[in-house]
Amino acid sequence: MIVEFSAKYGAALTGSDWVGLPLRIGHVPGSGRLEALQAESDAILVWVGGPSQVDIRFAEPTSGEAREHSFERLSGMMDLLPRRTRLHSVAWRGRPSVCTSVNFPEASMSALCSSPFTVLAPDRGPRFGLVDAHVVDLVHRLQAQAVGQEYLGAVYVQSLSLALASYISARYGAGSRAEIALRNARLSSSQRAQIEKFVDRELSSNFGLVDLAAQVGYSPDHFSRLFKHAFRQTPYQYVLSRRIDRAMTMLRDERLSIAEIAQACGFASQAHLTTAFKRRTGMTPGAYRKR
Repeated sequence: MIVEFSAKYGAALTGSDWVGLPLRIGHVPGSGRLEALQAESDAILVWVGGPSQVDIRFAEPTSGEAREHSFERLSGMMDLLPRRTRLHSVAWRGRPSVCTSVNFPEASMSALCSSPFTVLAPDRGPRFGLVDAHVVDLVHRLQAQAVGQEYLGAVYVQSLSLALASYISARYGAGSRAEIALRNARLSSSQRAQIEKFVDRELSSNFGLVDLAAQVGYSPDHFSRLFKHAFRQTPYQYVLSRRIDRAMTMLRDERLSIAEIAQACGFASQAHLTTAFKRRTGMTPGAYRKR
């Protein structure tokens, strides 16, 4: 019996209401062995803890022949598993560790891209024990959003997911061919106005990058590049700036509490408003109101 790999390594961090790439987390004991595993979709695994000595037997992707790979897994390393990777066995011994896995299923990629592209190249097979601080940082940022640590909204989550998928594809996979076709595309002045109108109208709601891109008929990945070229900032930075601008205006009305203003401006909480507001203005909303 072949078992889906990430399911064996832990419990789901995200559910059906999650707008980004699916995540799982597993608390792995100091020693153990798993057999007959398969990655149903492209996946990356980021490890914290250890060290552990790891011995893996897997099927070579083109010939199907068994291969073996042994290495010392250290905290901060990652594994790359292209879809349909078959692992005959994984054995380890050392100290306990925590594994955060990010999957790239077709449904999630279809929501973020005009057409699902291969994040990892299947013919290159799995790779283990890699070090890439940028990937680790992106995964940990996504994980923080999934567990509710200073949740920053759907635009941020989808932007992080897209950044992770694009980076992995460009550095470790085949890359996106669709980018070449849209290299010379630009947002028109009417499209920019449409985006600005949508943001101002929906500012109090938790709309996402997918919703923004839909206003002008682009997939989120292409939209993000066009948006940054047109507005000289990312969609998340723009939306956050508009929310702070509205909060500054509403703070003039002393009948409104800061919590009410945070909700009306689309912040996840009063604390989120306070943190973002102070970073932008150098003062808290309460101090700004008392000027």
